[in-house]
Amino acid sequence: MSLEICPHQAAHQSVIWNLFQFYCYDTSIENSYDVTDSGFYALSQAYFSQYWSQPNWRAHLLRWHGVIAGFALLEDSDAVEGAMEIADLFVLKRFRRHGIARQVVQHFMATRQVPWTVVVYKDADEAQAFWASMFQQPGLVPSRQVADPDGREVTVYVLEANR
Repeated sequence: MSLEICPHQAAHQSVIWNLFQFYCYDTSIENSYDVTDSGFYALSQAYFSQYWSQPNWRAHLLRWHGVIAGFALLEDSDAVEGAMEIADLFVLKRFRRHGIARQVVQHFMATRQVPWTVVVYKDADEAQAFWASMFQQPGLVPSRQVADPDGREVTVYVLEANR
């Protein structure tokens, strides 16, 4: 396989933080991210560091043919108690259309032991199309939608645990 989903490790924290700046740029319209006077996006580094301090939170570097291609951030869902969520999935533009995001989703969600939520911004046309195609895959069909606890303009899909 050409995709490597690197194990969660502290050594990748600064690399993923740097990649996160590109992700913020790509999603700045949907997420309303602003750039600070330092030139970085305003997401708090303290919030980001939770991927290395919270028990269920994980950050995975993605490599395609050995080259850094993006990241996947996993965390506890805010919308469903006891559920997990792929909070952010980012693939650099150069590596898109190779099935990387599809493989990442299948890797983490195919053998779900707990429910997972998927949050998709209503204005994010590419994300809407991606998830609509993913939800056609066996085992990845949402069972329901729930309200977003943060009141954002999003759709929150719930995929139950595989039994």
